[in-house]
Amino acid sequence: MPQIDLTWIDEQRFLGVDSSGHSMVLSPPNDVGVKPSETLLIALAACAAHDVVEILRKQRLPLQRLAVRVTATQAADPPWAYQQIHLRFQVQAPGVKARQLERAIDLALNTYCSVRASLAPTITVTFDTEILEPGNAESSRQ
Repeated sequence: MPQIDLTWIDEQRFLGVDSSGHSMVLSPPNDVGVKPSETLLIALAACAAHDVVEILRKQRLPLQRLAVRVTATQAADPPWAYQQIHLRFQVQAPGVKARQLERAIDLALNTYCSVRASLAPTITVTFDTEILEPGNAESSRQ
């Protein structure tokens, strides 16, 4: 069963420790830690990326690079809930086709990712891809 411990450090700084003992500092913007609401975006990107790596590995595609950039819009008023989240996957994997990558990401986000499954269904989550190969870049949108 997952468990985290959160401890107040000082001011508006907190130390979060996960069930494996890994830690991160959380704080307001422009301070020493990660903005708490943005940890949700990090978690979504990491969860989906983990599954994409696993899917590509099972397809025997030699992944050389994977990066995910997440952008989001929030409501203008408290509690500033996320309304839209967009993930851009940049992948370098010789031989991967755009359709294979899109399928892997779709499966990751919409079938396997527990973070995505835990988000309110009213939050629109989209993605696009960029395949990075020496001398060739191919993009698609979902």
